Amino acid sequence: MDLSWWRDLAIVVWAGIATIALIIISIIILLLYRRLVPLMESAGTVMQSADKVIQSADTVVNKVGAVVDYTRDEVISPVVQFGNAVQGIAQGVTMIVDLFRKKEA
Repeated sequence: MDLSWWRDLAIVVWAGIATIALIIISIIILLLYRRLVPLMESAGTVMQSADKVIQSADTVVNKVGAVVDYTRDEVISPVVQFGNAVQGIAQGVTMIVDLFRKKEA
């Protein structure tokens, strides 16, 4: 047995070990894939449900925004204007009363 025979034997042994390792890694990947497929389908379902919830929340936010805008335009603005008018009238009455009040020396 010369050196070339030992070299060929080493190549064959390493090729066999590499083939067995490749088969084992392929089996592990296949088993992992089979376990992950249902998990990924479940995650897809959860994502669809979350999307529906987000769309619903967006609709609610838009409706609340519309109510706030309506309240500001139709309720708060007239009340503020009325309050300003009352304050102006009160200041005018105070000024007129001060004009006609006798000044004491």
